[in-house]
Amino acid sequence: MANGVLAPAAAPPRTAVVLAGFAAYGALWGPYLAAMPQIRAATGADSGQLGLALLAGAIAAILPMAVVGRLLDRFGRAAAVPALASFGVVAVLPLLAGSLPALVVSLALFGIGSGAYNVAIVALASTVESDGRTKVLAKAHGLFSVGVLLVSTGTGLAGTVGVSPVAVSGTLSAAVVVWAFAVRRAVPRRAAAPPRPGRRRVRPSLLLCLLAGLAMVVESGVQQWSAIALRDLTATSLAIAAAAPGVFAAAMAGGRLSGHRLTTRFRERTVLLAAGACAGTGVLLVATAGSPPAALAGVAVTGAGISLVTPVSYGLAGRGAPPGTRGAVLGATASLANVGLLLGPALVGQLSGVAGLRTALLGLIPISAVVCVLATRIGPVPHRERTTT
Repeated sequence: MANGVLAPAAAPPRTAVVLAGFAAYGALWGPYLAAMPQIRAATGADSGQLGLALLAGAIAAILPMAVVGRLLDRFGRAAAVPALASFGVVAVLPLLAGSLPALVVSLALFGIGSGAYNVAIVALASTVESDGRTKVLAKAHGLFSVGVLLVSTGTGLAGTVGVSPVAVSGTLSAAVVVWAFAVRRAVPRRAAAPPRPGRRRVRPSLLLCLLAGLAMVVESGVQQWSAIALRDLTATSLAIAAAAPGVFAAAMAGGRLSGHRLTTRFRERTVLLAAGACAGTGVLLVATAGSPPAALAGVAVTGAGISLVTPVSYGLAGRGAPPGTRGAVLGATASLANVGLLLGPALVGQLSGVAGLRTALLGLIPISAVVCVLATRIGPVPHRERTTT
């Protein structure tokens, strides 16, 4: 049996599961992102209170995500399948919240479920990369964005004919739970062999954790507030505002699918540096926009720019980890990255409550600049050999 967070299965089915899993992950996020203005209205939360609720979700998700990676190393399929199914169980909850306390609880569960799913599917993708020598993370993250795009846009369109976001989310959630158990045979049954006694514990690179986390702050800060930004800053209709998350997702999908080629032609440092600079430019466009087209253009530029930072960081972390500790390394990396995913909207909300939404969005530009600085510190990561026992 090969060492790794998930021991090798047949390569084609396993790769197909990774790609489908990322698309399903994005699909579950779609209704939530499209319905953010309705969620705010249903709970009566102002921008600052919404930011606090999102922050509670981020804090609640930290420890469970780190634990999931270690469970994957130890139990393999028995941990991976429930982790994938868990997000389907809780994804609809924020859309059902009718008060601020209910929103806080639902966002905490949403964060835990999303983090568990993320760690499991990224671990499986990293195993494909490390064992098969095929770069799949950029393409897979691109399909995540395709899932967000199609479902968030579809949720907005469904609303025009009387189909609620809750109905869309509930249907997709049930489908993902069924899918997670249907593909269980593509996930290895047994856990990977543990590291040999006496070996030094391998910890994730702090640099890669920071890169992934900061990228997620910018990504989620713009995407989850994009509909509200268009509504509040440009006084556009709810229908047009609801399209903003889809535009962001489309740009991310395009960036990641085309970036799959970039990561095979250029050094990771170069890709990350360009990504941070592009993202900062896009945020500036959103924050200073005076019309819906200008704001949507900024949303698109931000999405295209930030799209590659997370998959490149995950790929480097997974390839640089000894197989027997890959789950723990990716679990720690993904847990910090997903804190950024949930913390970004919280930070924007808090700053918005104090200084206004435009200023809050401008606060994401220095974070993009830090991504550029950290990118210059990236060196080559050796591609570890696959070993068997």
